[in-house]
Amino acid sequence: MTTLRFMLLAAVLALSGCALARPPIEPIAPYTPVSTTPSDTPACRLFDPALLTEPKFKNGYANASDCFWGSDDAGPMVIGVRESSTPEQYLGKPDGLKTSPITIGQHSGLLAENSFGKGTCGVVLTRSGGVTSVRMLTEAGGRACEIAQSVMKVIEPKLS
Repeated sequence: MTTLRFMLLAAVLALSGCALARPPIEPIAPYTPVSTTPSDTPACRLFDPALLTEPKFKNGYANASDCFWGSDDAGPMVIGVRESSTPEQYLGKPDGLKTSPITIGQHSGLLAENSFGKGTCGVVLTRSGGVTSVRMLTEAGGRACEIAQSVMKVIEPKLS
């Protein structure tokens, strides 16, 4: 019986010593999506929403090549910058895609109706080294292409 108590006591002491020897448990950091500060990204620096009277855009978030903007009255918009790409390479081939040549300022490219589904619109301009795009991701009351072109007119002077 004494041997049993001694073994039990030795086991308890051994286990308690192991518990004390463990490294401290670090709390789990909250999840943060992969994003950069919008004002620090090239795509976000291209557009100043204050230069448009309407619709009013507010900056949401950014990644390395895109800047996402929200709007209460027009829906979401994405400004993208792609290196070593052409408008044709950049655009997908969704059903109903209609493209037409466009020139804004000194830059030419494509106007892409239904570029991300029915009623959406994109404007993709060629610049040195790649393309810059504005994509209206919603129908925007039938004004998606008009809004995308207005935004690109604000952006175009900053393209190199």
